[in-house]
This record gives sequence, structure tokens and C-alpha cells, in this order.
Amino acid sequence: MITFNDKFHLESDVRCSDKSLTHRALIAASIADGVSVLHNVTLSSDVLCTLTALKNTVARVRLEKTATNGNTVIVTPRMRNLPQKLTIDCGNSGTTARLLAGLFCGLGVKARFCGDESLSKRPMTRVVEPLRAMGADIAFAPDCLFETRGGKLHGATVESQVHSAQVKSAVILAGLFAEGQTRYVERRPTRNHTELLLGELGADVRVDGNTVVVQKSRPKAFEFAIPNDPSAVAYSVALALLTGQRAHFCNVLLNERRLGFYRVLQNSGATISYCNLHTVLGERVGDIIVEPSVLHPFFASEQDACDGIDEIPLLATMALFVGGTHVFCGVGELANKESNRLEAIARIANVCNKQCSFDGKNLTVISDGAVPKGKFFTSLDDHRIAMCETVLSVATGCGCVDSTPFEVSDPEFLKGLGIVPLKLGLVGTKVEDSLSPALHAHLAKQSGVCCIYKTVCLPKQTSDKVLLKEIEQFDGVNVTMPFKKRVASIFKSSLPSVNTVFNGGKNVTSTDGYGVVQSLRFHGIAFEGQPLWIVGAGGAAEAVICELLKYDCKLRVLNRTSTHAMSLQKKYSLPQTLQDPVGVLSFVPECDFEQSLTLPPSCKFVLIADYNGASGLRRQAEQRGLTVANGKEMLFHQGAKSFALWTGTPVQTDYNAFVKDMEDIK
Repeated sequence: MITFNDKFHLESDVRCSDKSLTHRALIAASIADGVSVLHNVTLSSDVLCTLTALKNTVARVRLEKTATNGNTVIVTPRMRNLPQKLTIDCGNSGTTARLLAGLFCGLGVKARFCGDESLSKRPMTRVVEPLRAMGADIAFAPDCLFETRGGKLHGATVESQVHSAQVKSAVILAGLFAEGQTRYVERRPTRNHTELLLGELGADVRVDGNTVVVQKSRPKAFEFAIPNDPSAVAYSVALALLTGQRAHFCNVLLNERRLGFYRVLQNSGATISYCNLHTVLGERVGDIIVEPSVLHPFFASEQDACDGIDEIPLLATMALFVGGTHVFCGVGELANKESNRLEAIARIANVCNKQCSFDGKNLTVISDGAVPKGKFFTSLDDHRIAMCETVLSVATGCGCVDSTPFEVSDPEFLKGLGIVPLKLGLVGTKVEDSLSPALHAHLAKQSGVCCIYKTVCLPKQTSDKVLLKEIEQFDGVNVTMPFKKRVASIFKSSLPSVNTVFNGGKNVTSTDGYGVVQSLRFHGIAFEGQPLWIVGAGGAAEAVICELLKYDCKLRVLNRTSTHAMSLQKKYSLPQTLQDPVGVLSFVPECDFEQSLTLPPSCKFVLIADYNGASGLRRQAEQRGLTVANGKEMLFHQGAKSFALWTGTPVQTDYNAFVKDMEDIK
């Protein structure tokens, strides 16, 4: 989870090569007649899927990093004796799957194409059927997207059934290896990078009106500095307009089929202009200048939407800030992206108390222009939606996004917005359902700190070296079971256990005891100098013993393994028996031992540290009407202490406000 504030600085010259063009340039280089060199290659997850697939099949690929040209990739084709029966991992990249389907059918490569859960739900018939029409043996099979099985290709006329540049590109790439002429007829113009690039490189690919005509041929080797991605720059442009800033973005791809987002904004009052225009391998490139503007309601025609389909969610997000009715035509394709982005847009609008509807073809957003701050958003691991929610959060000055898969398309996304969040995290074995990310999002929102909080799940047998490496990636980190005592040893701490590492690993402490004390005080429990039972003998229990002894509490330890209890009693000179405790503090999950314990008649309260599971002691206390301090309260207070240590920011510890935020998240 990441929490944003209003501190940002838009960068004018961040390297983020155009993703669509990068995929296509890598593929063209892999079948060229010599060695090709590509500069300014952004290594997003999607691009890496294509690069890896090519490296494992048709080309030798070498990566170099330079200060002037960013990531440079040198591609050497190897068109003979191609490997067969491969599994191609397309990850989340529909571009990888569909374009390489065309390439592999053309080359006769037999391969299984697989993808992640999201990609596996996206439609592939749209690319399989046109390739079959060209003679390709391509089929659906269990547990994969599809299989390419060879087949001799012949030219064919393919008429587009959907507005898809990916399908068009697959047909064009297959057509380079087919006997005879291949024609792809479009009903509406889509991105034309593939035909432009291949035509400029000498392949027999030309455009005749609304038809791309392909003959069997091969592109020439080339050197190409890939311009920056207008889709990536769009988020910075949006933030500039929403916050009234002037901004200048350099060396951006300005292909007309990619400017739907910009046209809609210009037609709605945005002052956006282009300068330093020039052409590289058939593509128009230049700078984008944005001036402070007064925006009016948005209208996107079907062509605008086709030319900026990935940016429609961003336009819809911006529409929340602009009073009026906004209409986006012909956007049904958004339901077939990494998530159902139509539903995602509606969810964002609903969180912001705005109206949003989709009639099966057109999307309508109605807003009064007043957007609330401090909201929690769910991205469903869709990078475009996470980026939209980031813009919204920063523009309002505060907001939280649950997951941030920016690396899928733009690893430099936050850098481009001039945002450098603190990296905070939680390390343990069972942290998937932890409340800590939500807690620290709440604390960050309350204190105005921009931070990322991530969970890292490690097996119990993880080595000290690996454990330390994971901890050192964070500016501040929480440690939970079973690593608390090990981390204390790794950092040579005098504390028996550690749950908080701060100052870049220079300092460690435990806030468990602090969390317990504050939780008891939250309930008005007078615990100082009182007899108490401690159930459990782990790191948290021992940390609490150390803390309570500072308040002259009289303590007895009970544990399923009696030798562990005796060890703590001896270490801290605690009595083996202690009658009539006023409170019982449990640090164990429900088990036979915990259920076997009976609360003594003297008990006035219990504290149950496990906030997720059932508890026999809790049930006993509730039946008797005793005060119950729960683990969420303890977590809240110990987390607030950790957060203050990490950030140097005083934290307002309002547990009830945290509970309300938790309701908003749900």
C-alpha cells in the first residue's frame, strides 16, 4: 500500500521509452538482416516478457547501461535451427502474447504461450482466428493461452473484427513469412507503429487507405533511440493540469494514433502544445508543453477513444475534478484489459461520491468538481488504474492506493512525478492478511507522510543473510514471528527480541511492550504494580515482560512448554506461582493449552494479542463481562510508535479514527 501527499515535482526529461514501440522494435530487430541497436529501452515487466521470449528463441540479446542513452539493447538475429516446444511466459503482457503469436506462426516455432491470472482472462480468439485464416496451426489448449504448432502460411485478406493494433501487428508479422500477399483491412484506424517501422526498415509493408498490405520480406538492421511514451507522460500532464502548473516534457512520441488523450483535453480547454518536432523512423517526435488551464466537460469520440484507450481511465479520473457531464464513446474494450477498467472507473467515482454509468457502449461521468481527499483506493493490481489513483491522490493532497504495479509499464513512474516515498515494510512468515499495511496507510494519511508499505513473506528456515538483505531494502521495517529474536541477534541488540528496525538499519527496538501499555491505558485499566499473568513465552511476550517490569508489575509466565516459561521466570526473577492476578495477557493463538486455562475469579481484564483468531480466554472474559483489550489496539499503538521512529513525525494516536479508516477500506 502506498500513501501520497501533495509534495511532487514534475520531471521534464525522465526516460520512459514508448512501450508499444519498444515491443515492436525488439521484434523487428530479432528478424532483421543484421545486428540492431536500440537505445532508451525501458525495462518494464511487459517489455521484459517480450525481450526474454525473443532471447530464448530467435535472437541473441545483450543489455548495456549508459549515462547518455539509458538502457541499450543489442539484438543479433539467429533465424536458423530455432528451438521448438517452448513455453513462453507472457506475464501480464497482451502485446507479448499477440505479437509473438504472429511472429512464431510465421517462423514455424512450436510453443505454448502462458500468462498470469489477469492475462489468462483476456480474449485471444481475436488473434487466433486471423492467423488460422493464413494457414497457421494455432490452437487453444489446457492451462495456457494457446499453442503455436507450425503450419505453412499463405497470404490472405483479413478484415478487423475488433479495433486492435495488436491483432493487426500479429497479422503483419505473420505476413512477412507467408507466401503471397497479406492484406489487413481496418474499420477504424488503430496504432500504426508496426507498419510504419517495418516499412521504414525496408520490409515490403505499405499502407493503402484503410488497408495494410504485406509481402514476404525482411527488415534491415537499424539503430534507434526510442522516444518517450505519450501514455506514460499523460499522467504527468494530468497532474500539471489538475494542480495549475506549467510543465515541459521532452522527446515524446507524437504519433497521431496515440494522441486521443491530448485531443480530448485540448478540445476541453487545456493549453497543450508541441515543439521541437522531428521524424525518426517514420514516427513524429517532439516536446509537450502544458500551461495552466481552465477545463470544461470532456467528450471523447470513438476515434479519440481508439487513439487513447489506455488513457480513458485517466480522463475519467480527471473528470471528477471538472464540474459537468463527461462522455467517452465506444469504450467497451476497457472491460477486456488487465482488469475490467469500466468497473474500476465506476469504483473510483463511487469512492469520490460521483456518478458514473456505462450503457454498453459509452461511459458517462457526472461530477460537481469537488473531490474529497484522504480516500483509500483499490487498484486490483492493474497498473493503469493504480497510476490514475496516484494522480487523484496527489492532486487532492492525500490518498492511499492498495497496490502499485507501476513496473508493468513504467518503472520510473513515481520518479517522473518527482515523488520519493519512504520505503516501509513488514517481514515475517505469515503476513498476507496483516493489518499493518492498512494501519501505516492510516498513520501516513494522518501525518502527511508519503510512503510505501509492503509485506515480505519468508519461510521460517530463511538464512540470516537473506533475512538481513530483505530488511535492508527498507527505510524502516517491522519484524514479526518467527524472526524477532533472530533479528535481535543479527543486529547484536541487548533486547531479547526486536520488531522495529529504523534509521536504515542503524537502530533496532521493540514496540510490543509500548503497544500493550497504551492499549491498557486506552481502556482505563490500572495495571501499574498489579499482579498479572503472561500467557506465552515468545518474543512479544518477553518484550512485554521487560516493559511491565518498569511499572513494578508482578508477573507469572504460563506456556504450553513449561521449560520455556521457567527460563523466562529465571531470567527475570519472576515467581513460579502468583495468585489472584487482576489481568491475563495472552500472546498465543487459540490451542488446547490456551483453551485449558481458566480465568481466576480475581481477573478484571484480559488482553488478547492475536487479533485474527478465536480465543478461549476471550470467550471466558466476555461471558463474565470483563474488559477485553484486543490485539488490534495493541497493533495500532505499537505501529504508531514504529511509524514515529521511522519518519521522525509525531503521530496522533486516535484508534477510533483508524477503525473508521478500516471501514472505508472494506
